[in-house]
Amino acid sequence: MENKAVILEIVECTAIITFNRPERYNAVNHDLIEGINYVFSVIKNDDNIRAVVLTGNGKGFCAGADLTTMGTLSAEDSRDYIIDNYKPILNNFLKLRKPIIGAINGTAAGVGAAFALACDFRVMSKESALLYAFINIGLGPDGGASWLLSRQVGYSKALEIATGGKRVMGEECFKLGLTNKLVESDEILSVAKNWAIDLSKKPTIGIGITKQDMIFSLNNDLLDTIEYEAKEQVAAFHSEDLKEGVSAFLEKRKANFKGK
Repeated sequence: MENKAVILEIVECTAIITFNRPERYNAVNHDLIEGINYVFSVIKNDDNIRAVVLTGNGKGFCAGADLTTMGTLSAEDSRDYIIDNYKPILNNFLKLRKPIIGAINGTAAGVGAAFALACDFRVMSKESALLYAFINIGLGPDGGASWLLSRQVGYSKALEIATGGKRVMGEECFKLGLTNKLVESDEILSVAKNWAIDLSKKPTIGIGITKQDMIFSLNNDLLDTIEYEAKEQVAAFHSEDLKEGVSAFLEKRKANFKGK
């Protein structure tokens, strides 16, 4: 499928997804939504892709919803648009059993901030920022932005950020745990790519299980989580990577994981 709003590139078992509407700071419209869903379907079904980097073309990661689209909808249509479009996208992020690294160039605003926080890891610079811009035009968060932020920083700080409507710059994001790495602006993408390549050499099934375990634990108690972990572990027991990992340990060598 040709979709110029989202570009997919494969490098060394790593998928590089690029939002490509730089003239609109990668604001979210129908083409971008369609493109995101398509590339996630490709990545999900390609076992040779073992890690993902998500970034934006131009000066900003994603400016949030394109108001030239959203501004034409009624209140009820806007509600349906958010549920019908944003919910499947965020589900793609959470259900993908491969690590996603957000290379956050510039600002991730509105639902773009939700996309950034839906990544499993983030790389930012001091000039990068998260902006909960919803409040600045009289809206509350959408696209899962409230869930994602509150689970990163807790209720009170999340509410402060969401009602403040100010950019949370990269350095503060690093202090708050909203980004994993803080690098120079011209290093964001290269650091994210190298990290993804390193992750792609690890046991992909094990990473997928670990990701789902962590997400499940956010809304469940300890005993239910233990049971869920045990069920998820079955896939690892059947994997070639487990056999390779055990053999490498016993033979005192570095494991050569295949992601199978």
